[in-house]
Amino acid sequence: MRYLLVILLFFISLATYSQTEQDKKILQNLKAQADSMGQAFIAGNFKAFAGYTYPLILKTMGGPEKMIAVLTKSINDMKADGMSFRSVTFGEPSKIEKSGKELQATVPQHIEIGLSQGRLVTNSTLIAFSTDNGLNWTFVDTSNKDTATLRKVLPNLSPAITIPPHMPPVRYDN
Repeated sequence: MRYLLVILLFFISLATYSQTEQDKKILQNLKAQADSMGQAFIAGNFKAFAGYTYPLILKTMGGPEKMIAVLTKSINDMKADGMSFRSVTFGEPSKIEKSGKELQATVPQHIEIGLSQGRLVTNSTLIAFSTDNGLNWTFVDTSNKDTATLRKVLPNLSPAITIPPHMPPVRYDN
């Protein structure tokens, strides 16, 4: 009986260790892909950026080509006004939730925009989605959208996902 208990405890600890390692790998993928998405945006590689965009959003925008055209025009208009995206960084993701066939989490996003005189710093939240158990992630920016609106557009959004209220950008004169 004693040996059976030892063996049972061993397998329980092994299963817990394996799940923890899998969770770490999923979280690493999420962080790495958020960073890759952000760097693609800053570099103006909108084709790569579109690959990280949640498919429903791409469809709503008319597909990747239209999204790329809209982003290119927007960035060019900003540059003409003396503005540019300087950096984007991401905070620690929330707990990963399972909703249907998707994994979902939120990720804090910090963007610095250069102005002709000074800079703006914005903080917002991304929602991350994975349909392949955390191997690949796509994202939705929640800027200027309340949770009720997001739930209408994303009916599969887990009730456990919470979106912090939008904070206005902070302007610095340096």
